[in-house]
Amino acid sequence: MDSPARVAQIFYKMLNGTHINLDEAANEYKKSKRTIKRDMTIIHRVVPKNSFRHDLKTDDYYLLQGDVLPFEQAFAIMKVLLGTRAFGKTEMAAIGQSLTSLVATKNQKDMTDMLSALKGGSYLPVNHDNNLIDRIQKLNQAIKQHRPIKFTYRDSNSKGHSYKENVGVPISLYFANYYFYVIIYRENSDDEKGNGITYVYRLDRFEKIKVMPRKQLEIPDDKRTDEESIRNKSYLLNSGNIISYEFIYRGYYPAALDQLPNSKVKKDAEGEIIKTADGGVIIYGRMFFNGAKMWVHGQGNKVTVKAPQSLITAVKDELQETLNSYQK
Repeated sequence: MDSPARVAQIFYKMLNGTHINLDEAANEYKKSKRTIKRDMTIIHRVVPKNSFRHDLKTDDYYLLQGDVLPFEQAFAIMKVLLGTRAFGKTEMAAIGQSLTSLVATKNQKDMTDMLSALKGGSYLPVNHDNNLIDRIQKLNQAIKQHRPIKFTYRDSNSKGHSYKENVGVPISLYFANYYFYVIIYRENSDDEKGNGITYVYRLDRFEKIKVMPRKQLEIPDDKRTDEESIRNKSYLLNSGNIISYEFIYRGYYPAALDQLPNSKVKKDAEGEIIKTADGGVIIYGRMFFNGAKMWVHGQGNKVTVKAPQSLITAVKDELQETLNSYQK
């Protein structure tokens, strides 16, 4: 390898964060230390003086990196990712290392300190799956190319998991409440008119995904459920009919509004919030039936359903079943 090629290769390594040890470089390139030092002098001349470093104790040469991504933004992103607990430890470590490589050298320790949570027990992912990124890539490809996928899905049957093979066209991919979700349009063989059904699947429950060659599968406009509409109508469960609801809420109502997209608090003609006799407020909006039911059960005695009657009945029946199970 001639001198220009050697200098270019060493410089490239340094740009990527590699520390070049004088002895190791001399052995690798079969050159004298003096020659490698001359190479370093050439590199030193073409980079900002404040970026070039030579550790006299170890005889390492390296470059101080500036921010590719502002440290404050990278730090915030890392905090959010750790808080979601969506990725397994291996994938989270890889993502963290990628983010760390984008910030200035002086700030990298702050990033790696956060990743130390992965080595202990303070980071508890919602599942230990470390193949989410690969699945995201495959589904994103299918969505962009409007191609169907064949997939095996692990359902949440309380009597034991079953694995079903399905075929459908992914429409959208989104993240909410610890998990990635995929909206998929599937044909319905039982429908004489050929109408299909839109389903929502949890990404971590996919066992196998195969992107298939493109085929004609027309998706009706009313079935093209997009990510925004799902976010604005759902809470945890994206199933059941969409209902108009009214809840009496006796807790800190801004927190409830945050959890119920597009929900509002009832006000009087003067714009004042209407209070119930027990100090609650009336929250109303539209969402999926099963999501509403789950949310109500999670609030305990802080919430009472005013409407619709179907939701009142469902909540009362499940509460009675729970009570009965304690009386056995």
